[in-house]
Amino acid sequence: MKIIYLHHSGFIVELERMTLIFDAITNIPPHFLRKGRKNYFFVTHSHQDHFSQKILSYGSDYDTTYIFSDDIPEKGGRNIHYMAPYQKMSFPGIEIETFGSTDLGVSFFVQAEGKNIFHSGDLNWWDWDTESHPNINPEVEERDFKAVIQKIKEQTSKHKMDVAFVPVDSRLGGSAYRAAEYFIDRLHPKVLIPMHFWEDFSVIRTLANRETGSGTEIPLFDDRNVVIGNY
Repeated sequence: MKIIYLHHSGFIVELERMTLIFDAITNIPPHFLRKGRKNYFFVTHSHQDHFSQKILSYGSDYDTTYIFSDDIPEKGGRNIHYMAPYQKMSFPGIEIETFGSTDLGVSFFVQAEGKNIFHSGDLNWWDWDTESHPNINPEVEERDFKAVIQKIKEQTSKHKMDVAFVPVDSRLGGSAYRAAEYFIDRLHPKVLIPMHFWEDFSVIRTLANRETGSGTEIPLFDDRNVVIGNY
């Protein structure tokens, strides 16, 4: 399983027989997509930092299937499928389950070729500074995040997560690491890859240092369009 970072919350997971693409908003270098295999594009929600209509253009050159959160306006086309939170969908060789978000849309749990992959979308512990975000209730944000994590734990406990993509948003200041740390503590993924960090790559090393000894690997990377590792 090769993992490639695109930008922000965008990743490619290349398996033996298929490729999974999550929340891609930038042009994908051609050498990262391969013809003669199935390419599944996942979009967690409609925010511009997670969804770009340009991904639809890949359908003309590649064998593509699109899995969209149902908050995205319908585009039509037989290869576009919509999912609400807490639904399941399957295709040959791949099982998809959605969970909730603490913002728009869904989070994805994908099982394919013996690998278990989770992409959070905007499922995050949004512990904003109440002075800058006076409409935010920190207790509600914490409750809602932990409730979704509990549902994920209950539904996926039989399946060890091989990799999880989780927000570490530096705009939250000292609270940026709360979601990832809670995720590791409750769900114990083999690998956790930070995302949604707005080009502030420093948060990756900080999280890795904070989670030394946790049993979860946090790989380091510092640029777009790079191979993070093979797992």
